[in-house]
Amino acid sequence: MKYIFRFIAIVSAFALLFSAYGGRVDPNVWTLPSLATLALPVIAVVALALLAVLALFRQWRAAVILLGAFLLSWPSLRLITPLNISNPGAVEGKTQLKVLTMNVTEFNWHNNNDSPSKNMRYILDQDADIVAIQEGLVYFSYEKLKTVQPMLAELYKKYPYRKKHFFDVGILSKYPFTEVSSPILNQDSLNYFIKAWDVDAPGGNVRVISMHLSSLRFTRNDSQVIESMNVPSGRKRRIKSVTRKIDNAFLSHARQSQAIRQLIDDTAGDVLVMGDMNDTPASFAYRTVCGDDVRDAWADAGFGPIYTFHDHHLFVKIDHILYRGDMKLLSCRRDKKGESDHYPLVATFER
Repeated sequence: MKYIFRFIAIVSAFALLFSAYGGRVDPNVWTLPSLATLALPVIAVVALALLAVLALFRQWRAAVILLGAFLLSWPSLRLITPLNISNPGAVEGKTQLKVLTMNVTEFNWHNNNDSPSKNMRYILDQDADIVAIQEGLVYFSYEKLKTVQPMLAELYKKYPYRKKHFFDVGILSKYPFTEVSSPILNQDSLNYFIKAWDVDAPGGNVRVISMHLSSLRFTRNDSQVIESMNVPSGRKRRIKSVTRKIDNAFLSHARQSQAIRQLIDDTAGDVLVMGDMNDTPASFAYRTVCGDDVRDAWADAGFGPIYTFHDHHLFVKIDHILYRGDMKLLSCRRDKKGESDHYPLVATFER
């Protein structure tokens, strides 16, 4: 029995390490490690349960093997399950900068109802200094929506500096900004969009990069596959369709994240990278954007695992607030607010 336990511990340790560091492998070389990073939270929970079982049965050698894998995986695990018990307090007299990122799913215009937009109401109530919006509205300005119009006067007063791009991303700012012009940013498409603005914020200029990397574009049939692999007809074909879409997304994200990283490298001062990456912490895209100098607000100030996407029977953290520079992070939180399939992230910095 002890050899069976040790074998299970070794297999579990390998799975944990493979998923924790799969994001270090370029998807152009091999996509399976990138797929494994998606399963990291599940694998970690299963491995933790197994560790408890090993301790219960006093299988100490097997437990040590698995515990060692946990310790080696911690740099990746802390990205999805940070354990920050307390955060640094604000210093009197210092300037604070509150930022918000939210994929608003086109303010749910397709629901065809006249009730005010909960997404816009949430954004206005937060009173953030800078708001990065993804999926603002694909086809026309969100300001034309009947559900948003009751709040336009408040929007214009609170955010006199605004920019909405045709396809996807936008910015709302209390402070003036200039749009960054770079060949890197001339890659507009329906499912991939990044824009950058230099905001003249209190405490100095900060470059804000709003990202929306390529989505997986799942269909309702794909959702059925994710929910249950027991699809009555065309099961193998549908499973192959899902995995192909995921693989293609990984390849796209590898290219797109390198463009964002180049934009970060071309920036001398403070940088905020916010938005819908459509990829999880520890993934190749995430690691590429972060490099050695960009930090994750949730990993540095949050506590425990969270998810920001909650559709297609997937519950994953694919929205991020990343930062670099002299800004001091005070707090970061995820709110279950609005009516989008994404939950917003809010962070406060001291400058």
